[in-house]
Amino acid sequence: MANVAIDALGLAGEVERLMSLSLTSLGQALVGRVGPLNLWTALLFAGALGVDRLLARRARASWRIALYAPILLRVLVPLDWTLPLAGAPRVGAILAPLLAAAGGSSVALPPAEHEPWYVIAAVLYIAVAAVLAARAISARMRLARALDSARPVTDRHFEVACPILEHEHLGPMVVGIFTPQIVVPQKLFAPENERLLGCVLRHEAAHLRRFDTWLSTAMHVFTIVAWPILPAWFAARRVHHLMELACDEMAVAGCDAAARRHYGHALLDVAELRFGHPSIGAAELHFGSTLRARIEALASPRHWPLGAQALVSSGLALVLFVACGGSGNSAPGPLAAGSGVDPPGYGYEFATETVDKVTSAPASSLQWPSLEQGERLAPEAIEAVVRGHFGATLSCYEVGRRANPTLSGIVTVRFVIKEDGYVRKVSDDGSTLPDQGVIRCIVADFEKRHFPESHGGDVTVVYPIRLGS
Repeated sequence: MANVAIDALGLAGEVERLMSLSLTSLGQALVGRVGPLNLWTALLFAGALGVDRLLARRARASWRIALYAPILLRVLVPLDWTLPLAGAPRVGAILAPLLAAAGGSSVALPPAEHEPWYVIAAVLYIAVAAVLAARAISARMRLARALDSARPVTDRHFEVACPILEHEHLGPMVVGIFTPQIVVPQKLFAPENERLLGCVLRHEAAHLRRFDTWLSTAMHVFTIVAWPILPAWFAARRVHHLMELACDEMAVAGCDAAARRHYGHALLDVAELRFGHPSIGAAELHFGSTLRARIEALASPRHWPLGAQALVSSGLALVLFVACGGSGNSAPGPLAAGSGVDPPGYGYEFATETVDKVTSAPASSLQWPSLEQGERLAPEAIEAVVRGHFGATLSCYEVGRRANPTLSGIVTVRFVIKEDGYVRKVSDDGSTLPDQGVIRCIVADFEKRHFPESHGGDVTVVYPIRLGS
């Protein structure tokens, strides 16, 4: 029993260590990414919105939605993502000072002090995301309860490929993902509102044909997961607006001027009837939103040919995303030892370490070289510390090998050593190892390392380690 208790305590300690390590890694990623991502996505949103406005009278809303896809991609891809385009302009080089300012404070903290800050950042992110997710779930539950009193419409036939619900005051709107339904207020079934009902159903059916319920839910999830990225919220709101415009375009496709005017009057009539929408926040799609812009769009249907709209919209979206390339090149990289260049933040790039190289190193190479007051930290001193902690690196690697015995690749760690020997700004620098968990574990372990004091300036280090065959 005593052995079982000891094993249980050991397992609990290991779980606690892994959880702390995961929170630290998450917090470090958040602190390093939130500032630059807010800047990049703000620039992308401004560019997309500007192009969107310019194309408003020439391209359909269904194509202009693509202009906002780069914002999602910018959040998903690494910050140092780039395209190897020869001679291509690098926006990151122009924005380097802003990106450096947005990347966080340059004040170094000892591991005992700065590690809790990363944990606090991770816990705060998780807590806010959990609250937003709970609100979304609660809104859907309230909507489901409100629709319990709705009556399925079975006594009339409509050319709509989903059930239609009649509610006392809710709607018109589309709800549901796997089993979508159209909710129509009871007033619209009155005989005098027959033509108005037809306009509403054409619009809601367009949502279904466009799979807008899926897109709306995906954007809702995206804004919850990426809640610290404020431009993403504005982009999601704009995409919702374009979705309504796109459904209007589909609803009046092929109609003459009189039918378009009647559809515009239907928008006004629905707004005047003031139906209830108490469940806003459940990602439902309402017929009567963004009224003024939708009526203006109906009045100016002169669009380019469909091929030109697709080419221009998708091409400009690609240009916006490619403009993000080179952000990893915006900051000056470390210099190879012995290059003869001597900037204030000098640095070293090391040759790729391997397990065989470390284990065969002479004992003297694992000793810290002595430093005189004011002398810079030598590459040998950095190498000695990294090799002295190689066991922790291998422990991270072994965790990954349990899931993938053939796991191999290079983990490249970039970090800055302050004059007092403490480490800051630790990050992945283009590792090729396919297991991100192992990379995060090794990067987090580098944060805990301490090097000799040099008092000769900060050192930026890029240290590659090959793991596996």
